[in-house]
Amino acid sequence: IVRQKPITFMAQGLVSRKFSASHLFSLREPVIGLISGSVRQGSINEKLVLAAGKVAERRGAVTKLIKLDGDHTLPIYSQDIEAAGFPEAAKKLKAEMASCDGWIVAGPEYNGFATPLFVNSVAWASRGDPQGEMYSTFKLKTAAVISTSPGGLGGMRALGSYKELLQNLGVNCLPMSVAVGGGFKAFAEDGSLVPGQPATMLETLINQLYEISRDDANRSATCGLIQSVIKAQTVGEYGSIPGQAAEHNPKA
Repeated sequence: IVRQKPITFMAQGLVSRKFSASHLFSLREPVIGLISGSVRQGSINEKLVLAAGKVAERRGAVTKLIKLDGDHTLPIYSQDIEAAGFPEAAKKLKAEMASCDGWIVAGPEYNGFATPLFVNSVAWASRGDPQGEMYSTFKLKTAAVISTSPGGLGGMRALGSYKELLQNLGVNCLPMSVAVGGGFKAFAEDGSLVPGQPATMLETLINQLYEISRDDANRSATCGLIQSVIKAQTVGEYGSIPGQAAEHNPKA
């Protein structure tokens, strides 16, 4: 699924040479999960999260729709159920969410709060971690939270509850959010948002998510690059390189 982009780096201060083969790093595009807090047929929040996913794909991201029904249908969380055996649907949901570098979460407003479906799914996904670990599915992930509704506020009142729940589990929720009012008329025939301020704001938000998720996806490679630069031979005084023969040093 993940496209690789091999890149050859040149470190500033090296003597006009590229890194050897051992200094080559393969950077990959981020995988961004698309999660809707509503799974009803014709859900405008699912349409919104798919539209946001298209914005991410245009930047190069790989997107994955994670539906909270079907194979991920779960009972109301109960420790008794968990003690009897961790549900397979919860295992699948955890694995799907963990495989992503970031998430776009779109959710409608239920009485000014996140949907019971989303809260219950997150409750299950927060369980079943290895001994001594907590919230391993969520920590170090970045999320963009968006919403839409038929009304003028676009589900704005619930955005804080989605963010608070995710932040409690260690997720970095981007400060910016997008609430799209008039959701039944907000989409073009191709599924994208009609041109206007909400569409512009959505693109800005998803671009932020893409940049951060790409950095997170390549953290190991980036750290390896930095270590290689630190250890590499560098240009010394008058162009000398430490370790070269004395005759190449004008001051020798």
